Amino acid sequence: MPARLLQGLHRAEDLLLALLLGALLTLALTQIGLRLFFGSGLEWAEPVSRMGVLWLALGGALGATRERRHIGIDALPRLLPPALQRAAWALTQFVTALICGGLAWFGWGMVGMEREAPTLFAAGIPSWWPMLVFPAGFALMAVRFLISACMEPPEPGHVDVHVATEGESL
Repeated sequence: MPARLLQGLHRAEDLLLALLLGALLTLALTQIGLRLFFGSGLEWAEPVSRMGVLWLALGGALGATRERRHIGIDALPRLLPPALQRAAWALTQFVTALICGGLAWFGWGMVGMEREAPTLFAAGIPSWWPMLVFPAGFALMAVRFLISACMEPPEPGHVDVHVATEGESL
């Protein structure tokens, strides 16, 4: 049951990323068409597009973290004996989780500063609402790295696309 739930969450996350990308492309094409044919565009399209790209980037980073496809340096584990490879894996995942946790903390501080002097983002939405992606995204990445620290490390140089959903058919 937990594997099916996790698989469903991963598919929902992928669907949200695809929908966001589609919405951003539609917005950009609409903006181009309006400017080309009518000489003006949507006033709110540019800030929404900028924040949408940030949401898409952090969502993509979450997906990369989930599948262990993020940037990593695996030269050192190749040189270590197998017993130390596990310890090195756990340490690097834990330190990365701490860094992501720190970024979430500072992201929350940035949201707090924006709440003190709010401006309007678009259509009556306070400017700090879309900025919640920073603390939320980095906090979720920290959790994923903490979970990864407790799992077996991948083989050096190997990318496991379906880490948490073993048994899933391609």
